[in-house]
Amino acid sequence: MSIAYDGHLVDEVAHTLDLRDPNRDALDAIARALETSAVGAELVADLATGVGKTFVAGGLLDYLYAAGVSNVLVVTPGSTIQRKTVDNLTPGHRKYLRGLQSNPLVVTLDTLERGEVGSALEDADRFKVFVMTVQSLLRPNSNDARRAHREHESIGVALYDYLQAADDLVVIADEHHVYYSGNAKRFQSAIDELHPLALIGLTATPHEASEPQVVYRYPLSSAIADGYVKIPVLVSRRDGISDLRTQLADGLTLLDAKAQSMRAYCELTRKPYVEPILFVVASTIEEANQIRDLLAGPDMLGASEQLLLVTSEEPDKTLALLDTLEDPDSVIRAVVSVGMLKEGWDVKNVYVIASVRSLESQLLTEQILGRGLRLPFGSRTGNPMLDTVEVLSHRSFSALLKQARVLLEETLGERTDEVTMVTNPVGGVARTGVSVGADGGVATTADSASAVEFRLPGPTGAVSSFRDPSRSGANDSPTETHPGLLFSTVEARASAARESTDTLSRVLEPTSARAGTLPLFLPKITKSTRRARFSLRELDLTQVEALGRQFANDDGDTLRRTALNAQHDLVGGTRVVLSEQLDRVAASAQLIAFDSIETDLVARLLRTDGIEASVIEMNAAQGVAQAFLAGARVTEHTPWRPEHGRLATARLTEWIRQRQAAGQTWVETNVTLLKWPEPIQRLEVVPPADRHLVTSSTSFVRNYPYSGWQRSYYNVARFDAYSTEFRLAELFDSTSGVDSWLRVDQTVPLTIDYSMGAFGRRYEPDFIVIDEDRIHWILEGKRDSEMGSPVVEAKRDAARAWVQTVNEDSGVSDRWGYMLASESVVDAASSWSALRRGAQTFA
Repeated sequence: MSIAYDGHLVDEVAHTLDLRDPNRDALDAIARALETSAVGAELVADLATGVGKTFVAGGLLDYLYAAGVSNVLVVTPGSTIQRKTVDNLTPGHRKYLRGLQSNPLVVTLDTLERGEVGSALEDADRFKVFVMTVQSLLRPNSNDARRAHREHESIGVALYDYLQAADDLVVIADEHHVYYSGNAKRFQSAIDELHPLALIGLTATPHEASEPQVVYRYPLSSAIADGYVKIPVLVSRRDGISDLRTQLADGLTLLDAKAQSMRAYCELTRKPYVEPILFVVASTIEEANQIRDLLAGPDMLGASEQLLLVTSEEPDKTLALLDTLEDPDSVIRAVVSVGMLKEGWDVKNVYVIASVRSLESQLLTEQILGRGLRLPFGSRTGNPMLDTVEVLSHRSFSALLKQARVLLEETLGERTDEVTMVTNPVGGVARTGVSVGADGGVATTADSASAVEFRLPGPTGAVSSFRDPSRSGANDSPTETHPGLLFSTVEARASAARESTDTLSRVLEPTSARAGTLPLFLPKITKSTRRARFSLRELDLTQVEALGRQFANDDGDTLRRTALNAQHDLVGGTRVVLSEQLDRVAASAQLIAFDSIETDLVARLLRTDGIEASVIEMNAAQGVAQAFLAGARVTEHTPWRPEHGRLATARLTEWIRQRQAAGQTWVETNVTLLKWPEPIQRLEVVPPADRHLVTSSTSFVRNYPYSGWQRSYYNVARFDAYSTEFRLAELFDSTSGVDSWLRVDQTVPLTIDYSMGAFGRRYEPDFIVIDEDRIHWILEGKRDSEMGSPVVEAKRDAARAWVQTVNEDSGVSDRWGYMLASESVVDAASSWSALRRGAQTFA
């Protein structure tokens, strides 16, 4: 194929569009396949719903444009996705793909009348993106198809014929799986007749017939694990009541709980509020109308304007309201649809999904689940109610548990065999999971379980804005796990929502016992290179004169002289002879007046970096200029040509800069004090766990907030490891000798610079501990295997130097110390004094 692979271009496109890792990898896989595949090849990228196939399409457009392609056809399965695609490519629209570099001219059947379209079709270099529904490509059987296949006045040919004639056409098929049902053969024939360089399909659920064409796959299980989508929660009633009214009432209960958590989160973080939406899927228009009437009743929403009914009978203005659901002032709280919103509807605030009984089996197997997977803030918040989407089941909770493996396979696919389950999980308390029963169900009784969490191995990629991903430290657990899917009762989810809202409504402030000792004043060390002040008076004028002597001879341009002579040849004839004359005559040139030479040279000297603008320096500059001109033997009678003067002046100023650089330099260290905390309030979005519930490394959860600390400045703290950081905190809190302590995180302005080879780096220590003698200790805990590493030793040496500098500074009134404790020392120390004896200390 004529589209050569360019890895640097892939990286550049990924950077400008800020692509997520799976989107960048999908673009790279497609770009590689484009180089090696035959012309007309069909390539499919399988990416989980909610990961961002739109950005993959945008990346493809930029890549193809840079590769020289000028005609791309984006095919959509319907008008809803077509409108969304046009919005994505329209600058100024709120859904425009920011960072798009190709600036495509978007062409639809409705824009053919525009003059710019006709001009662009005649311009082989103009990048054009045609956005059309699949129906419009088929041979005439609808109005759109007739418009695509008939000759158009403005372009002189039918649009389909133009595309067919384009020798660089690439087709991107959005929701590619749709084209394998219904009119699949007709669609394939319409594409084949266009003779494209390639057909690139994007989908979250590839049709089994297209499996051989899949060049990249990123399943839902990976998207959940990497934190790019919400975590699905299957919610059921313990009593098994599953009539439509009860289900809708449960959905609104959960929706209200989500809304309360959302309001609290947005008030806490100052982010714009987004109203959570209930999405209900019906199988017929009659069912949809029934659901709408129930939801609009006085015992539910109580207002028809809070509902949006989307069916094939609804007017276009109703469909247009879909684009407003994320607006802060939107009043719509529920959307009822008859299956027509399975693809292309990508609002991010669907938080509860329900369906009629006949459609329940499709909730996880089709893309209905995908309507609620997207994250409203672009990444997970860390709050368990705002990072999940609740899917209401008609089954009783016990029946749900019996079908566990089937439901897991529908959601997590091939990774189901890796799943372990935890019954009645407690936040912040890790428990060893057990496998799903061999019979496919959960080996527990419904009476003892109100929630079951199915976990996948490996660290989650989700990082909330309240976590510092750059902190070093390792989890002590042999393996990390993360939620993949949850089963829960309605009551358990409602209780979790109340706990979530309580956490978000509570601002952390210093404990009353420690507030009186705040603020802390934390030293900050800055280093800068200083250079001694330079003066033109320091220059040796004899050296200046000697330098000028190099320019005493002005080798100006000369005239070349050639003589023409006539000579007789041997047979009596004559011929012309050209001969070069050895003596040269200087060419005439415009000369600079002596006064101008000296004035210009003085001005240049005073403009030299580091020269003070003063009368003293002006007098010195005149002396330097005169010495230099004397050496160059420049007088009123022997002035310079402009070229020679510029050369001489440049050499003199360069020589002076070299003298400056050779002057004295030194590193100046400055210590300033930073006030902490500023502000005094802190934020926490995750419901903290009682620290006393953690009794070993097997129950510890890395980076989870734990509460119950008495001597910490704040009641809640997070830790990266159990055997060092968590155990140290327990020691600080329970033994004599410690007055107060602080877990250092990104809100604490204490960093230490250190060097690794030629590279300068910076790190945050683990703790600040103030003992009863008011010594402020910087304290680090490290695993035994890390103690001899070059990085730890470099950090230790830098911390010692930091402490020495701070303690020697007269502006710092507190005494500071440094302590490095190994895992073994932490384990053996039973008191603060024992820790000091066993650790490496410097104060």
